[in-house]
Amino acid sequence: MSILREATLEKHKQVESLPFIQYLMHGTVTKQNYIIYLAEMLSIYEHLEDLATRTNLFKGIEDLPRAQKMKSDLEELSPDHKTELSPSTEKYLQYLTDLFYSDRQKQLFAHVYVRHLGDMYGGKVISKKVPGSGNWYKFEDRKSLNKRFTEKLTYDLVDEAITAFGYFEDIFKDLYKRIDINT
Repeated sequence: MSILREATLEKHKQVESLPFIQYLMHGTVTKQNYIIYLAEMLSIYEHLEDLATRTNLFKGIEDLPRAQKMKSDLEELSPDHKTELSPSTEKYLQYLTDLFYSDRQKQLFAHVYVRHLGDMYGGKVISKKVPGSGNWYKFEDRKSLNKRFTEKLTYDLVDEAITAFGYFEDIFKDLYKRIDINT
């Protein structure tokens, strides 16, 4: 277990236990609700991956970004989908922008960690339970990528990773309010 995973485990478990994540993991997510989730996450990934690319954080792990794969998933399920972002997502995108323009750009990697490592692991389970092809969760060489990725993790990312989990806690709560479990 990486030092970062160990240090953020409590917050990670807290976020994983949220009703929206449980709904997603149980395999009962409807196509329409998954489209809402996918579109929201795509807006985050496009922004985060753009900022991380501009700061050279994907060096050595160029096969990690997911936004293009997510975009193909969204186009498959809803080619004309228009996204209305939740207030918590808007707040998070602004936070990432502010972090990019600060002297703490390297801390963006904590946000990459929170989202992308989850995709490598939780994504294996989720991909079997969501509508569509699930390209988002497909990795060419998961084992090698994980090794290269975790080698880049440092303990100084702990506080920022906890901050990222906090933002996603708010985003998942907003998503749960927006969806209709009965459709």
